[in-house]
Amino acid sequence: MDTARRQLDHLIEQEELAPADYQRAATLLGLYPSLPRWQRFLDHLLLWLSALALGFALLFFIAYNWTELGHLGRFALVELALLIAVSAYFWKGGRGLVAKAALFAAALVVGGLLALFGQTYQTGADPWQLFFTWSLMILPWALIARLPALWVLVIGLWNLATMLYHGTFGSVWILTGDTSLAWALLVINSLSLSGWELAARRLTWLDTGWAQRLIAAGVGMAATILALIGSSDTLISAELLIYALVLAAIYGVYRHLKPDLFMLAGGCLSVIVVIDGLFIAHTDLQEDGVFFLLSAITIGSTTALVKWLIHLNRLMHHEPEH
Repeated sequence: MDTARRQLDHLIEQEELAPADYQRAATLLGLYPSLPRWQRFLDHLLLWLSALALGFALLFFIAYNWTELGHLGRFALVELALLIAVSAYFWKGGRGLVAKAALFAAALVVGGLLALFGQTYQTGADPWQLFFTWSLMILPWALIARLPALWVLVIGLWNLATMLYHGTFGSVWILTGDTSLAWALLVINSLSLSGWELAARRLTWLDTGWAQRLIAAGVGMAATILALIGSSDTLISAELLIYALVLAAIYGVYRHLKPDLFMLAGGCLSVIVVIDGLFIAHTDLQEDGVFFLLSAITIGSTTALVKWLIHLNRLMHHEPEH
């Protein structure tokens, strides 16, 4: 699709295709979604939303009827739902969208089962243990199911378990201090994104685009928070150095190795936030005109980075495919 769009842009620049004919040519080449593609998209969307709705509906039904169901009724209902979901996966042979949605629903039900077990028997486990155990229990499914959404769920559970662990103990393993949570999330998401991109070079089913972008958003948020907290007292810090290295890595990978304008735009947004945050942290907000200067800095940096992104987009459209 990107190649066809670049060819059309090249034809227009060479004046071999009139701009008025661009839309018709793009429609013929399939650059614009056709009715069957819209129908397929809606079919997939409704299926995944149905799987999510059924999983959450089960949990809400049990919570609302907690007293009436009793111990046996609660466990029977959750285990029956889990059995149906897993059976649907095997009935479809582990292939197709229905099988994948069923397995994802089963993974959600596993979390509900763990929460039900802990609430019923008052195990005394910390909340972070529930989510970490949940991720370990569905990890074998993620390994064999070839389902990116399941891997994203596992990584999301690791992030949530880490945040809850920090909320309980005030630190994350050997990491201490105000920036310990940001450091931990940066390490988890950076390793996840790096491993995902390396694996996607061999396993094409992992190269979805949306999953990498979602994990990269986690990397960007952790790096941005780390830079803001770690540099609130000084403009020269290890946190800012790491932040600069993260930005350099994102630029190197998603500009040259695997061009992706979304990733670069996310980095630009992070830069704007950090610039504004550092300005606020090291400026007396009681002075006259400070907010006017902050607005000018925000507008100026945003304008400059948007122009840079537009320039990069043009360069990417004219570069040959790797």
